[in-house]
Parts: sequence; structure tokens; C-alpha cells
Amino acid sequence: MQLDSVRPRDLVLFAVMCAIWGLTWIAIRAGVEVLPPFFFAACRFLAAGPILLAMAVLAGHRLAVPGHWFRLLWTAMLTNTLCYAAAFWGMRFVPSGFSAVISEALTPVAVFVVALLARQELFSRTRFAAVVLGIAGLLVMFEGRSSIDPSPEALAGTLAIVVGTLSFCIGSVFTRPLAQNLPALVVAGWHCVIGGIGLALMSIVMESPTPALFGAFADPWILASWAFLVLCGSIAAYTIYLRLLDAWGPTPAIGYSFVSPAIAVAAGVLVFAEQYTPTEGIGALIMLTATALMVRTVGK
Repeated sequence: MQLDSVRPRDLVLFAVMCAIWGLTWIAIRAGVEVLPPFFFAACRFLAAGPILLAMAVLAGHRLAVPGHWFRLLWTAMLTNTLCYAAAFWGMRFVPSGFSAVISEALTPVAVFVVALLARQELFSRTRFAAVVLGIAGLLVMFEGRSSIDPSPEALAGTLAIVVGTLSFCIGSVFTRPLAQNLPALVVAGWHCVIGGIGLALMSIVMESPTPALFGAFADPWILASWAFLVLCGSIAAYTIYLRLLDAWGPTPAIGYSFVSPAIAVAAGVLVFAEQYTPTEGIGALIMLTATALMVRTVGK
């Protein structure tokens, strides 16, 4: 399938998803600097899940999913509970730029390999070349931004981000059968509810949260970060991702990994007046080329 034969609506949705997930790193970092990571992640998903399920009901969908509960449960634990518990915890100890490099470089490789092993995709030299090209562009873009101090805390944080990324990738590939058989709003809603409950239990056991923590949301920056993650990161972007996972397959849908970092850097320039170097521009062009190559493989 050629790029011009992909539905324009899907391309627009893909661009929206990339833009949103390119900004979530900033919102996550803002939240975990003030609140315990499992608590903050649980607040995100336990707010998003009921909203998604309500939207599903309004759209005329049934919330009961007989025959799919077990897969819903364990994929939600992978994509929402373990993934975000590890990522939110790890980002307390490593810079958001380094977190993005680790996560976004590992994601397409892991999804590509897991999808092949699960026989959801056939090997494609074009797709493999796109993955390699995208990672190269990512490393070029973040050259100079991705170093960390080799402290035990930073190394533990890096390992946590790797674990969280792999968890999301494995869960995503095995979520595709759900996305093919159930409405995206239903899958996204139950994933958020189940994942949020898991995160809440982890917070209760490991963080001993108190009602006083909710007072942090009086801070406009924390409230805005949480609202962005709920409304945009979970409700909008994750629903789009499930739609593309069904329509495109795991590896092309994960192509956001090559666009979101460029958006994150551009946001830093526009919002925080960060400097943007020619090297970063070259890296961004390489990643966009890899994304276009990846999308061209849809249906192959």
C-alpha cells in the first residue's frame, strides 16, 4: 500500500497522536517532581477510564466483553500498570530528554520483534530499514542531550524506563486482537480502569498516600499537567493509537516514536526558549523520513 492510498483521516489522526505524545514527557515530569509516581499515574488513569467508558456508552457500545476479559486484564496490566509505574518512577532520576531517547529508540525495535514472534506481521526489509533509520535519526537529534550521571539512582531509573517500554510494547502487540474485535473506546476505557486500579494498589502498598496529596492539584501547573495527560494523552491519543493498531498493524502504528521526539524538542524551543541546533534539525528530518517509509508499508 502506497502512502497516497492510506486514508487521509488516519494520517491526520496519526499526526494528532504524535503531537500529543510528544508533549506528555513534559507533563509527566512536572507531575512526578511533586507527587509520588504511582499515585500520579493512578490519578491519571482512574480519571480517564470512566470518561472513556461513558463515551463508549453514549456511542451505543456495550461495556460487557464476554470472551475477552482475560486478555483485557493482562494487556492492561502491561500497557498501563507496569509500563507507567516503571516510567513514572524512572523519570524521577533521569532527565526527560534521556528518558525519551531510551523509550522512543527501544519501542519500534521491540514492537517489530514481538510482532514478528507473535506472527502478527511478516518480515519486511522496508520496515526494518525504517526502524534502523528512525533510531539513527533519534540518536542524531538527541546527541548532547541524552547524557546522565552514572549514579546508582540514574542507572535504576534507566532500567525502569527500559522495563516500562518493553511492557508497553508487548502489551500493545497482544492488544491488537482486542482492537480488531472491540470498539476502541471500550478497550481504552477498560485498559485505563484496570491499569489505574493496579497503579492505585501499588501506590497504597509502596507509597502510603494520604488525602493531603490531592492538595497538590491546587497548583495550576500540576493540574494542567494532569488534565493534559487525562484528556489528551489517555482519552484522545490512546484511542487513536488503538484505531491505528487495528488499521495499520503494530509496527506502522508505533511510528509515532520517530515523530514525537521532534515535537518535544520543538515545544522546548517555542515554550521554554531552548536552543535548537542544525544537528537536531537533521535528526528530525531523518526521523520524519523513517516515519514516511514506515507508513508506506501499511498493508504489506
